[in-house]
Amino acid sequence: MQEGNAYNELIHEFHENKLAHAFLIETNHPDKCFQSIIKFLKVINCPETFEENCLHCHLCHLFDIFNIPSLVVIEPDGTMIKKEQILALKDSFQTKPVYTKYNMYIIKEAESLNPSSANTMLKFLEEPEENILGFFITNNKENIIDTIRSRCQIIKDYYLEDSSETIPSVWKELARKYLIEMEKGTNEVLLYHKDVLMPLIHERKELYYLFQSLLDIYYHIYHKKITGESIDDRELQFLMNKSTISLQQKVTLITKYLDRLNYNLNISLALDCFVIEGSEY
Repeated sequence: MQEGNAYNELIHEFHENKLAHAFLIETNHPDKCFQSIIKFLKVINCPETFEENCLHCHLCHLFDIFNIPSLVVIEPDGTMIKKEQILALKDSFQTKPVYTKYNMYIIKEAESLNPSSANTMLKFLEEPEENILGFFITNNKENIIDTIRSRCQIIKDYYLEDSSETIPSVWKELARKYLIEMEKGTNEVLLYHKDVLMPLIHERKELYYLFQSLLDIYYHIYHKKITGESIDDRELQFLMNKSTISLQQKVTLITKYLDRLNYNLNISLALDCFVIEGSEY
């Protein structure tokens, strides 16, 4: 599954040692968002170095079958999430985790919290304990009461309808060339934008391919930089000289434009604005 913005942002926060105790994630695809959270929890709890489908430890399997006492998943009981469910969550976290580094909870359809359960949850958030991570998944953050919303870090995690498909390799290469010109600050970037990109981008899907490919490259460079690893692509090695703050700014910018794809926008204008903003970092 191709990861959404939430996974990338959570990984970034983890590597920066800035994890909040609770996250409110607004998404248009709750199932994909849930799976991204599960993968993130696998990564940060891995006793070794996380690998996809690894056979070194049993932890990923336990996550997959939801057989970890330190992970509680709550969803509506009928049409509402009830106070008793939140009280049971609090009781389950009276002991320290055994298999994992954190006690973790995921609340699906968080907009289904009724007044009683929301107030009980609020008391849980007001005095957060160490090593507890919470995730509220909702389709509209405005449906979450203000007092809970204000105590969570908000992340937007949107997927286009075809976001599960593989990005065509031609777009990955186009994005790579565009990124090189943009980072080197040459006049060629404007020509590349006008003569190469603009004739190819007619739909949101194509703009998504470009932005997502750019985001993947920046995250790859960022990860290599913080882990001290080298990169194989010689043409991109100069990016390792950029500061982590600069890389973060580019990630934030691209994420902002990916978010805009979920609304009505003028494709040509959006790309023009991105070129201008991107040149400022």
